[in-house]
Amino acid sequence: MNKFILTPLAIAFSLTLSACGGSSSESSSGGSSSGGNTAQLQTIALQTLTRECGADSAYQADVVFHNDDGGAIGSVKTDAEGKFSGELPSGTKHVSVLGDVFDEEDGGYKQIITELDIENRTNLGTFYFNDFTGDCGCTEYSVDTTALSTIASDYTIYQSQGNEVSGSVNVCPNDNKLYLTALSSYSVDAKAAVIDIPVNSSVITLTDEDFIHDGVEVPVQLDIDADYASTRGYIEADNAYRFVQYSGSEISNTLFVFPTVTEHNFYVQLDFMSDLMNVDGVDVEFQSYARSAVDTNGDYQLTTLPIVTDDLGFSLLQFAENNDSSFDFGNVDNRFARTIWGYSFLVDDSAESRFDWTIKAGISGQIPDLSFGSVFPEPTDEVILEELTVLLYGYAGNATDANSYAKLLDTMSEGGHLTKPEFSNYVYTFVSAEIY
Repeated sequence: MNKFILTPLAIAFSLTLSACGGSSSESSSGGSSSGGNTAQLQTIALQTLTRECGADSAYQADVVFHNDDGGAIGSVKTDAEGKFSGELPSGTKHVSVLGDVFDEEDGGYKQIITELDIENRTNLGTFYFNDFTGDCGCTEYSVDTTALSTIASDYTIYQSQGNEVSGSVNVCPNDNKLYLTALSSYSVDAKAAVIDIPVNSSVITLTDEDFIHDGVEVPVQLDIDADYASTRGYIEADNAYRFVQYSGSEISNTLFVFPTVTEHNFYVQLDFMSDLMNVDGVDVEFQSYARSAVDTNGDYQLTTLPIVTDDLGFSLLQFAENNDSSFDFGNVDNRFARTIWGYSFLVDDSAESRFDWTIKAGISGQIPDLSFGSVFPEPTDEVILEELTVLLYGYAGNATDANSYAKLLDTMSEGGHLTKPEFSNYVYTFVSAEIY
């Protein structure tokens, strides 16, 4: 067993990456038989894509099937469209997807994404392997405001994500429209415009008549730990938030939504890294988030922020000290149902290679000794953990048992889940520790 060097956090978390016996180039598809009856095998679907500059394209990745103990019992590659759909090898309990990624800071490296306990799942959804190798080809458009009258004198214009428009805007190939907000002096009124991107011109001319969508005021409620609140509208066709606005604890700005443009609107609270703990000499930072659905009148039922307490620090320390890699965050917030572990490893070889590993699991459980066969052989040099993150999340109002969440996760995998009420009240706490 290869011990990953995790000091100074001193996490006794060891993972087996040794090659397993047998071929890993294809997936088993037959089940055991008894008395002439063949056991029915679980079927599952997933897709692997690469995302660059906001656009998705097919990506061919390796899919490894694990038994209950984490051993690799088969593998397959996604097809030319980045898809896999079919039967799993008998005894499959966990699934990993592996691909190569690239970013400007770290160069190329291996990315591993593992889904634990998939017995009740039918669709694992989309796995992204990002490739930031090229220029996105965004174009700077001049913004001509000379035709504005009332808007020019009484309002300040902002782009979709809240940046003030000052003479020009960047438009990328994946942008279908330009979404603008005009906020009046003292934030007592707001209007929105949806602008077509010019085809044969690099100038966007604005008029008062473009701002035809009236804002609906959303009252600001802040939990005591919240750093700021925000409103945003979700446009399903773009799969993106638009008309994002912010209001902090020391800012008196009124927030608005625009129901005539965005049917699905939200109010968000965020506690941004305001809590700090020290675990075995390592600073651990926290971020908490809570989302509420806003109706067409600007009303909402406030979803309160998760509270970071010593219980979370204790749970992290307990995991760090467990030789069996067990964890239990059930005492942190009764709305949480899922855990996503994130590891960034450096291999101390001549190339100083690295790999990132994401492990998705329930709110409590045990991470098995996962192996990947020849798809990802065991590193022979020292492996050092550089960063550890944990995301705890849930959707308030839903049952938190594994079976209920398997259905929710499958629904999310179908896309457009932000349009469904059961996903409105999203809460999470994100924990990050950089280890040097």
